[in-house]
Amino acid sequence: MFSPIRNRFGIPGAISVIALVFAMIGGAWAATNDSGSGKATASAKAKKGPRGPRGPAGPAGPQGPAGANGKDGSNGSNGLDGEEGPKGDKGEKGAKGDKGDKGDKGDKGDPGATGPEGPEGSPWTDLGTLPPGETETGAWALGPLPIVTCEVPETSCTTQVEGAPGGLSEIRSPISFPIPLPAELAAANVHYLEDEATPTTECPGTAEAPQALAGHLCVYAAEVSEPPFGFVVINKAGGGGKGASTAGVVITSFFTPQGSMATGTWAVTTPTSP
Repeated sequence: MFSPIRNRFGIPGAISVIALVFAMIGGAWAATNDSGSGKATASAKAKKGPRGPRGPAGPAGPQGPAGANGKDGSNGSNGLDGEEGPKGDKGEKGAKGDKGDKGDKGDKGDPGATGPEGPEGSPWTDLGTLPPGETETGAWALGPLPIVTCEVPETSCTTQVEGAPGGLSEIRSPISFPIPLPAELAAANVHYLEDEATPTTECPGTAEAPQALAGHLCVYAAEVSEPPFGFVVINKAGGGGKGASTAGVVITSFFTPQGSMATGTWAVTTPTSP
């Protein structure tokens, strides 16, 4: 019975309502039981009882549903730009970063185009021999033979060169081949051409442009002083008689007058086949 009142006004409010109800019932009952005295009835009707104290506030009711959002207001105007502030102090140097990982190896590039073929090189073969049909050239010189001074009386003079046995005077000049020959040359294939001599089949060149047929050595005289040589012999270098060894030759002039000298060139060509 009192649940609606309690729920609406709370416990203090309910007590106040119940007290008011009982006061009203009591007043009515007094009027009804008055012995006909109108004064008493009038007094009861006119007199109002004192108001009771205000009860404490009841607990807050449940929260109502949220209202709809209000309409967004318009954007305000942009403010003025502020003045540029002073330059700040330089910051401290940052810590060194960690070393990055090594990148992957790139793909191998395409090979470049092959260059043009170069000119043919020298026939020289390191520590080898002159190839077949190839020619090498050089220069040579003889003399001069020392001059002997006579003493007085003239009968003590001599025309012999000191050290030459039996009065035989000779001078020698070696020729060393820069590139060794593949084989020795026989005496018939070694030739000496005097100054201004006519070229031959085996030696078609000159002292200025020495040449030699394949398998031959040609020694050209370029300048010979007076008096001339007696005769010239060409022997193998290192001994072994006339001809040419694989290393070179030795030019020898016999019965050479004192003061004689000569210069020249040479050419040797290897055989075209072994």
